[in-house]
Amino acid sequence: MRCFTDNKHSMLESIKIKKLFGLFDYHITLDTSENITILTGPNGYGKTTILNIIYHFFNQQFSYFQKLNFESISFEFSENKRMELTKKEKKAILTNNTAIFPRVYTDIHINFFDSEKKIGTFIYDSELRELIANELKNFFSLRQIEEDLWINTRTNEKISLNNFLNLYKEQLPEHFISLIKKKQSEEKNNPIIIFLNSLNIYLIKEQRLLHKIFGRDKEEDTFLNTIELYAEELKKLIEEKQLEAYQITQKLDSSFPKRLIETKTVIDEATFKERFAKLKNKQSKLQQFGITTTEQEIPDYNTESAKVLSVYLNDSEEKLSVYDDLLTKIDLFVSIISQKDFAFKTLQISSGKGFSFYQNKTLQPLSLTDLSSGEQHEVVLLYELLFKTAPNTLILIDEPEISLHVIWQKAFIDDLKKIAKLKKISFLVSTHSPQIINNYWGLTRDLFELSNAKEHE
Repeated sequence: MRCFTDNKHSMLESIKIKKLFGLFDYHITLDTSENITILTGPNGYGKTTILNIIYHFFNQQFSYFQKLNFESISFEFSENKRMELTKKEKKAILTNNTAIFPRVYTDIHINFFDSEKKIGTFIYDSELRELIANELKNFFSLRQIEEDLWINTRTNEKISLNNFLNLYKEQLPEHFISLIKKKQSEEKNNPIIIFLNSLNIYLIKEQRLLHKIFGRDKEEDTFLNTIELYAEELKKLIEEKQLEAYQITQKLDSSFPKRLIETKTVIDEATFKERFAKLKNKQSKLQQFGITTTEQEIPDYNTESAKVLSVYLNDSEEKLSVYDDLLTKIDLFVSIISQKDFAFKTLQISSGKGFSFYQNKTLQPLSLTDLSSGEQHEVVLLYELLFKTAPNTLILIDEPEISLHVIWQKAFIDDLKKIAKLKKISFLVSTHSPQIINNYWGLTRDLFELSNAKEHE
């Protein structure tokens, strides 16, 4: 399984964990042939924790490791590169108006090795981070939602510390500006941070059907149905592409006479018919999905019109090219959902609703929340994989079997293989289900077996 970077496509090949929960030693090698690794094991052995370890580390959310019970974690990459993470405690003397008292902080130390030669070190200074967090609480209506990510509860704007100075510099006291600059100086040009910034990691959690909307505090948090949000999101994606296509059309149509006069290119009949057939197929798909409403008829070919037809065909292909990526994703989305045999329901794609379902017998539209829990899980999971992940991303999926029919579970890895090929992404899947594994036992890494491997060496 690959974890790509922009730098020669470095791959995450394995992860070593010493004394997870104070108990388990793991050396988990990742599959590089199918780009899919399946993590299994009894409850309590740390399947979900391992996914969280990878997610929080590569997203630089190092505070996660302060309370995690472990001795060391080593991430091994291709080209003999390795990162090792440990914890170290330090004491600090704090003062207030009335007392002086000691405080113990837990810092995270990361070392970066290339062929066993240390090439970088990064220390997550927990004292500095706490000072920054306290200042943010004191001066702004902000709530921390992730490591180095805050939300303005008045505007619902998400703010990272890296862009904080640009937004609020005039409102900040000088000592606070110094704290943030110190943090930024620690990270600037650090090879570990640069390397981690080049990686794409996406976690699909066990709870997928509800989307959290942050309030001023936890008591004011609300939840929306994820499937409805994603339908609206697809609608907006289609609208954006329609606008882009319209703008290209306007530009090409206005310059058509000039380009027709200037062009010297002609096209032969066989090439024209081949390219136009592909164009019509794309138009038909766009029509089927309600993205466009027109379908062009093939013009008659003759040598006198070869130059006109060449410009016309080039323009038509350019106008529709903006839909290529979206159309490929929608096509696979519809194909996989159609194979699942939702209970008398059919998926429909449209520019007005994004995606929707209707009842086969009555042809009546259905509310998305009328779908069963399993059907919603299938749609949400598939949408995230196809539309919310970038190429060369490592996807972490926790318990995909939740609410899924046994038949759907058996097809799950086959579906992932199709998506991996299309999106050029990799998967680490945590599961209890033998149906998810199906015939892919060679891709599994069992934590029970790994934890006992040393005893049998």
